Amino acid sequence: MAKRKQQIKHAEIVELFAARLRELRSSRGMTQEALARSAHITISYVGRLENAGAAPGIDLLDRLAKALGTTTNDLLPAMASPETLPLLQAQAQKLFSTLLESADRETLLMLNPLLARLGESPTRRR
Repeated sequence: MAKRKQQIKHAEIVELFAARLRELRSSRGMTQEALARSAHITISYVGRLENAGAAPGIDLLDRLAKALGTTTNDLLPAMASPETLPLLQAQAQKLFSTLLESADRETLLMLNPLLARLGESPTRRR
């Protein structure tokens, strides 16, 4: 009896890459077949890449980027920062305290309107 292939659980970046690849291909009006032909891979492999069933190597990433007329940086998704909200708050507070200690009049004249605008931001959590 043949063994079943064990399903590999890829890192989150593979799923983000899959979505970005599909998004770029679609935005260029390309079919999976056209992308496969341009990148010198099979159509089924494009499908696996777009469904996060496979993770491309660096050379394939380069071929996909060229086939899509973009860069490898644009093809790779940005990962969320590992920094937590409390850590970011502590960093901001330290930077702000240091700035206030040494700020002159001109710096404060620039800073106050900026802080006011940030406080009014609709994305700010209340």
